[in-house]
Amino acid sequence: MKKTIIFTLAAAAFSIIMPACQKEKGGNSGESGGEYALDVYWSDSYSGKYGIQVGTAVTKPNQPSMMLGGTPLYVTGVNCYNLFVQCHETDNMNTKEMQETVDVLAKEKVPIVRFSCGPFYASQMHFYTDQKDLFLSNLGTLADLCDQKHILLIPSIFWNTSCVPEYCGEALAAWGDTSSETYKFMVAYTTDIVNTLKGHKCVAAWEFGNEFNLAADIGSQGYADIPAKAIGTAYKGFAETIQSLDNQGRLISSGNSVMRNAQWNLANNGSWNNDSFKQYVEISGIMTPEPMKGMSEHVYEESRVFSDLGTLNRTYQLIRAKEAAASLGKVYYVGEFTGPKTAHGDSVMVKKHYAAYLSQKVQLSLIWNYALRGEIEWSFKAGTEYGDMAFRYMRKYNESFKAIKPE
Repeated sequence: MKKTIIFTLAAAAFSIIMPACQKEKGGNSGESGGEYALDVYWSDSYSGKYGIQVGTAVTKPNQPSMMLGGTPLYVTGVNCYNLFVQCHETDNMNTKEMQETVDVLAKEKVPIVRFSCGPFYASQMHFYTDQKDLFLSNLGTLADLCDQKHILLIPSIFWNTSCVPEYCGEALAAWGDTSSETYKFMVAYTTDIVNTLKGHKCVAAWEFGNEFNLAADIGSQGYADIPAKAIGTAYKGFAETIQSLDNQGRLISSGNSVMRNAQWNLANNGSWNNDSFKQYVEISGIMTPEPMKGMSEHVYEESRVFSDLGTLNRTYQLIRAKEAAASLGKVYYVGEFTGPKTAHGDSVMVKKHYAAYLSQKVQLSLIWNYALRGEIEWSFKAGTEYGDMAFRYMRKYNESFKAIKPE
């Protein structure tokens, strides 16, 4: 969400609103799942692969599953957009605020964090290009701290996907041109980030950026034009670059939001007609190309509508999303969901998200968004009503995830 170009062309306005499906069902939180993945992974005796691996589901042999420490992973955590970038945005290339943030995350028992891992604006790129050693040293310091505090990290490397093309003096579509300066910069920057972080146990997975799918195929609406297939080209190159560098084989993902209701139709005929479920699966595959194995979606309060299935409530949205991911050989996770600020303090709204992810056994979910000072859009901070709500629910539902029976 934060500082993305949120293309609120309101696909919902073009959607056929149909009656929602049945009520959401309860979870299986009483079932015992044996050893908990995080306990196994952070034990002093653990000597296996670092980060989230893609294995096979316990009860569904043909379905991929997130594994940590050789054990199925079920966990909920937080987004902390400026965990790293506050070093150059507000702390004069120092790490004081970053260290304070990590201390709060540890105090609140946050097990996993998604964060922005690069400059947001082209005008900020000099922090990397002119002070590269310090820039990467600060990132290494973050990983050192999180290794010590047992906090898993998901760096989202190109959060604002217009930043690099603008810096390189190219159009947004240059992401899809393997000979462009944008693409070359992507490879070089990704290489620096991965080489800085890959030796750290705290690094759980790699993510391309934030909600790039929402930029696809809307040039006719006055936005910068980039086809879905061009985004897929960038994703593929990103994943291949990481695969060549990270011998741990960690999960690689896009950072996509939920697909637009018309994502396939926009890509194929410029139409805002709702996609069928089959079309949703197809466009999700284009937007999660091999060797990417993580199918990311961001789930807020907008209706999920299909031309053949109608309007789905959250439970059925998750069921269908997991089905789509499995059919593509991917693992599904919710990279952002409604936090207390986004919900305007409605604790029931926030709790319904957690309950849905528990009942549908979504292996990874991350609430939006903790910030040390609370200054990032729609953010909460510790020691406030909203912060207490978010952290309390996170801890409560992680206790339930510990007891879940793996799929």
